[in-house]
Amino acid sequence: MSIVVGMSGGVDSAVSALLLKELGEHVIGVTLHFSQHSACCDIGSTRRAKAQCEYLGIAWHNVDVKDRFDCQVVQPFWQAVAGGATPNPCVFCNEHVKWQGLLDVADELHADLVASGHYAGIVHSEDGDQICRGMDQAKDQSYFLYRLSAEQRRRVLFPLAGRVKSDVMALASRWFSSDLLASRESQDLCFVEGLVSEEIRRRLPCMPGDMVLTDGTVIGTHQGLASYTVGQRSGLGISAATRLYVVEKRQATNQLVVGQRSACMRDAFEAVDLKWQHIPTGKLLHFSADVVARYRSKPVKGCIDRVSGDKVSIHLADSLFAVTPGQAVVFYDGRCIVGGGTIV
Repeated sequence: MSIVVGMSGGVDSAVSALLLKELGEHVIGVTLHFSQHSACCDIGSTRRAKAQCEYLGIAWHNVDVKDRFDCQVVQPFWQAVAGGATPNPCVFCNEHVKWQGLLDVADELHADLVASGHYAGIVHSEDGDQICRGMDQAKDQSYFLYRLSAEQRRRVLFPLAGRVKSDVMALASRWFSSDLLASRESQDLCFVEGLVSEEIRRRLPCMPGDMVLTDGTVIGTHQGLASYTVGQRSGLGISAATRLYVVEKRQATNQLVVGQRSACMRDAFEAVDLKWQHIPTGKLLHFSADVVARYRSKPVKGCIDRVSGDKVSIHLADSLFAVTPGQAVVFYDGRCIVGGGTIV
């Protein structure tokens, strides 16, 4: 079988390619180049990915997807930030750029499947293919993959699904020299150099406005709503007898609402722009699921009700801190993803 493996130059993708080759598969390494500023495909990472493929004796392709990345990920990200949200660009990159880019290359090379070093799994069944949690709960990345289409899921492979990070590191150190392994993990917002807050101030107009308590009392001035996110505590520029957190950003009045931590707790919210992987027949309008509203947050039992074709309301058994507009919410049935959407 011919399999395209996304090679980032890191440990996880290198070990994924190694495991597939050891199984006797025909492995092809592909490095996607997202941006000239991207920390996950800089010159060092690209050279390392090429060297890893040469060491493994597999073909390597370097593919430019900068225009697609800018159009599908970067521009929508800044538009969402300007609108008051705190978006999660990784979920859209996986949907529109990373996996689709790998599949496009696979089609050109007549490869059967695409694989990556994600800590996640896939379950294939007659009812549909579902992304599932990987064995390593501390590293599980299934949350970022809820938007993958049926076709993408049908052809996906996760060689690290049944492994934990410590095992992967041990394999890497046994097979690869230190110069072939990345010294750091990839980070979110790979297209931003330096502090995100500074890039926001550089890119977006920052209109100062009132900072108010939940009862409307003005206690200070904020430096532009785009610079803050729900749940933020540091960097508010005010002193108070108790710790204050960002509770809400009111775009219409340009007010930043702050309050005690309890004011940031929510047990109900809505989500739009939905993507579904599998909903049992008869549960299209109402079902229960484990709800994850932020990467690496613990699942909370919840009920999901369909409000319209592209909106659901979520009611939780326990309150969550800082449910943030723009972030992804993902619904699980046990280990497997049911679907997800964008918090509003």
